[in-house]
Amino acid sequence: MEIHNLMEELVSSVVEDVCREDAESAAPRYCTTPECRVDAVCYVLNRVSPRYVSSGRGFAHLTEELLSDHQLSVDLVRLAHEGLHRVSAVRRSFYGSGDRAHAPGPCFNFPTVKGRLLDGATFTPVTDVEVTLLHEGAEVEMFDPRWSNPYRIPLQAPGTFLFWPAPVAAERPGISQDFSFELHVEDARFEPFSHYFSLSAASEDRENPVFSLERDFSLPDLYLFTR
Repeated sequence: MEIHNLMEELVSSVVEDVCREDAESAAPRYCTTPECRVDAVCYVLNRVSPRYVSSGRGFAHLTEELLSDHQLSVDLVRLAHEGLHRVSAVRRSFYGSGDRAHAPGPCFNFPTVKGRLLDGATFTPVTDVEVTLLHEGAEVEMFDPRWSNPYRIPLQAPGTFLFWPAPVAAERPGISQDFSFELHVEDARFEPFSHYFSLSAASEDRENPVFSLERDFSLPDLYLFTR
């Protein structure tokens, strides 16, 4: 059974309309790069209630209901302007850095890789520690610039790291392959640390651009020890 949140498409459409109108105006006000648009969509979605459907009948009925809701339309346009204003005022380091080269055909799609780093003496989550995901000694490219590698664990999410490796091109769909990775930490406070693991993947027809924590690969808790 597939469950779909209709607000995602509706909000994306509203943000696109506002960006187009802004770009065509005499004095554009907003950053309308793909990164800014995605951040604006997330800003709006975090401030409206989701509307879920699981069938074609529900899709048709709820779509008509949403499109005829005048107050909702007004609220979404207001939030789109508010979101674009916010992301334009605080542009992040990856804005305008360009996307990676996408795999044009069959490829191996990877799940997100997540885990926790703890202090081996106190068993408390560490912060302000840089974690690097490596493959064959090189930093693994991420799905897009919003995902960083190396990743520095922030104070707001102690101990937690999360990576989304970019797809790797394959000769054809249906090929199974194991990929070896290394999680490495180099920090003045702790002994150098490496954790090795592998991911099994089957090549698919194309890239899967949908991020989902339901498709993640969870590592066991990992421990750092002071020098």
